[in-house]
Amino acid sequence: MPRLRLIRPAFAATLAIVVALLPLAAQAQADCPPPPAPPDAQALAAAQRDARDRGFLWRLQKDGRISWLYGTVHMGRLDWVFPGPQVRQAFDASQTLALELDLTDPDTQRRVAAGSAARPADALPAPLQQRLNRRAQAECAAVEPLARLKPELQIATLSMLAGRRLGLEPGYGIDMALAGMARRDGKTVAALESVDEQLKALAGGSRAEVTELVASTLDELDGGRAQKMLGHIVQTWASGDHARLARYAEWCECQRTAAEATAMRRLLEGRNPAMAARIDHLHRAGARVFAAVGSLHLIGPRGLPTLLAQRGYRVERIALETPMPDILALWDFDDPAASEARFRAALDDVAAPPTHDAALSLRTQIARTMSLRRRFDEAHRLLDAVDAELPGAGPEPRVRTLLERGRTWRSAREPARARPLFLQAEQLARSAKLEYLHVDALHMAALLETDPHTQLEANQRALAAARAAGDPQARRWEASLTHNIGWSLHEAGRHEEALASFRDALAARQRDSARPERVREAHWMIAFELRALHRHDEALAVLRSLEGELAAAGAADGFVPEEIAENLLALGRAAEAKPYFAQAHAQLSRIETVERPDDARLARLLALSR
Repeated sequence: MPRLRLIRPAFAATLAIVVALLPLAAQAQADCPPPPAPPDAQALAAAQRDARDRGFLWRLQKDGRISWLYGTVHMGRLDWVFPGPQVRQAFDASQTLALELDLTDPDTQRRVAAGSAARPADALPAPLQQRLNRRAQAECAAVEPLARLKPELQIATLSMLAGRRLGLEPGYGIDMALAGMARRDGKTVAALESVDEQLKALAGGSRAEVTELVASTLDELDGGRAQKMLGHIVQTWASGDHARLARYAEWCECQRTAAEATAMRRLLEGRNPAMAARIDHLHRAGARVFAAVGSLHLIGPRGLPTLLAQRGYRVERIALETPMPDILALWDFDDPAASEARFRAALDDVAAPPTHDAALSLRTQIARTMSLRRRFDEAHRLLDAVDAELPGAGPEPRVRTLLERGRTWRSAREPARARPLFLQAEQLARSAKLEYLHVDALHMAALLETDPHTQLEANQRALAAARAAGDPQARRWEASLTHNIGWSLHEAGRHEEALASFRDALAARQRDSARPERVREAHWMIAFELRALHRHDEALAVLRSLEGELAAAGAADGFVPEEIAENLLALGRAAEAKPYFAQAHAQLSRIETVERPDDARLARLLALSR
């Protein structure tokens, strides 16, 4: 049925009238979610004190006055019910609250009840009505009162009731709270639609269309897909994820055919011109208006912000979304397990839930922590789950999942499977102007080159991109890339040039105020290249300094004693080298990440220690 995929999430975002029908819900069986206990004064005070901005807010300016447009959902949780600081400031500055419908108005409630009543001609086929009744019991709705509604309103009500198992309640919808606050503050409360207009928008059309609507929506509810989509749209609102809201048509599965697109226009865009006209009428009459409407009315070229701009308003979106977390700041590449814990904590932050793109990006980094610990199957499973949610996502999580999938294949020694992923990531990051990730993808592609000359050229291209970037984080790639260039030069036998590049990498680390372990790595690479040049005494001087730093810090790094031992061995001091080979073997054999030396190298260290 063409309207199905649109209607199942849209109830929560656009159709206030359905909320008026939800008191039909009743606890019908033992496993029903209990109705929420009325919050006491302490709980209400806490919810109001801790309220944070959610949803979507626009400032509208015309004729020397300012009004506001606010996107809502019609269900919520207690901690969502009060507006946060920015929304509250806009609300307090207004004189008139404009809602789709004022469901606190007794006359509106009577009109809803009268207009929703079923007629004999509305009856569904008996098998379908029986199936609907079973779903009503599963959703804890009283079957008999529900059956008095038109079939399309019965299935709409059940779709919203599905939110109760997600912890969502109509009584905690923020538009209901705004209505109560407006009446308390003496504001005018106006309706942007009539009950008849909303009922007409939801009307199912012919009997065949209504029958198909009910059957198809039951399929979605029985399969759990409707509940999942409801969760997606409510979370998009709760995190103020405007980028995801704007891409709604990409992830809602609601415009896959021309018929579905037509239904979307009727249910959403078809109502917008009249609402825009009524907001404009209230504003021109001299009122400062706070218009609160379902969030899906705010998107696209026919959304309310665009229509009001066409009416001469200066329209400005006020960002309410949680910013993307600083992923680099959460990383400790020497401790993937601790990094995983930080990423999971960022995902579970109830006070500031991440946007959809941020959540997906965080999950790709959890996969990376698995890959670093050689848990490749777990990393792939996590990335598979992210891939399944990429429709409608922005470019950042798309680039990150390509990068982490490629890194996982590379760490598992399957470079042929990694290469096309890094190339795709590079192209997407470049087109999306994600400079840090663009350089990251270039640097990973360079690591796969087996010919030293080709690898050197690839690293030089990445370094040029890093130095040209405007993003400070992208420019910080200079240290890693000059290090990699040094390694390519080393592999090509160009040791003097390699040493100069490693010295440049050290300077970049120091300039960036890098962590001590990164600076020690840069010193170690200089010592490594000095050994390649047979300048063993100079190498040992660097390494002895590192040995002292590690001891003072109470830290261990098995690569330092290994390199000391190799230099001593090259100088013919095998006996002096043995304890260092033993120390290196003991420390390096305990590594469980991808940095662990291979078995042949570990066996050599053990043999030289005896």
